[in-house]
Amino acid sequence: MRKVLILASLAAMLIVGTPVAEAMTNEMNSSTPYVDIAGHWAEKEIEKLYIAGTVGQMEAFRPDDPVTLGELITMFVKAKGIEPVKTTESAFADIPADSWLAPYANTAYRLGIVHGQKKGSRVYLNPDKQVTREELVSILVRSMGESGAANQVNWTAAMQTLAMYKDGGSVGEAYQRPLVYALEHRLVSPYQDGTLKPLAPMTRAEAATYAALHLLEPKSKTAAPKVLANGTAYRQKLTVETTAYCFASDPTVLSYLEYPLRPGIVAVDPSVIPLGSHLYIDGYGYAVAADIGGAVKQHHVDLFLPSLRDAQNYGMKQGVNVYLLD
Repeated sequence: MRKVLILASLAAMLIVGTPVAEAMTNEMNSSTPYVDIAGHWAEKEIEKLYIAGTVGQMEAFRPDDPVTLGELITMFVKAKGIEPVKTTESAFADIPADSWLAPYANTAYRLGIVHGQKKGSRVYLNPDKQVTREELVSILVRSMGESGAANQVNWTAAMQTLAMYKDGGSVGEAYQRPLVYALEHRLVSPYQDGTLKPLAPMTRAEAATYAALHLLEPKSKTAAPKVLANGTAYRQKLTVETTAYCFASDPTVLSYLEYPLRPGIVAVDPSVIPLGSHLYIDGYGYAVAADIGGAVKQHHVDLFLPSLRDAQNYGMKQGVNVYLLD
């Protein structure tokens, strides 16, 4: 059936506090198997995700159900056009290695989209947890590769911005700068009653709207995207020198962006590779530019490895291809 897709009805977004975007129309043939989205305010965004293969075949989409963390990261990884890592191990103790979710969770972990919670020597994701608004916005900013920019938001200015809203004081400290960054860049909007509702559970429809507007739509606007052998789209290729580092003696050390150190965290020169950028590095895999180093200058990337022996054995490599995914 031929439909005119009108993205992001501004009136609907102001009611639900979903992303603000320019109203635009696209004409395309589309239909979904979902029996429960006709007339829903997020119908068009859900249709776009279905057409792109971001959401799959099922009878009902359940747009008003709370979105879980596992559902959210899967939707975001797919919307970015990233082919998930398929391994025999899971990065998280509460996700079996043979679970459908494991490849998406592992990929999101390496890209710094999620960090999980460390308990003892193990990391847990809690994939069935309902996602709050402040959590979703923070994950969205990281998924967009904008965490470096959000990290530059001045703390005083952030507190002043949050003070403008009735419930701004209830935003968790870890989410304050990402939420203010999202407000300033019109990724999200306050609700009509002047609140942010940072602790409100987000729905699958809201998650789909963010994914369509801020992850899928920008990607679809790029002309003739380049694609890696594994099917992942990338924006730019650089040739760099790589070395490796670790902090095995102090597992509490965080990266410059305050990410827990783990494989996938790499140090870069921000003048060459912006902090927060998602990368694919030949011989290393998916990574996020989340750290800096005094000796890391120009086309030099320092890769985190789990042990000192691994880092020493890695040595220095020339002519390594690094692909910028954002």
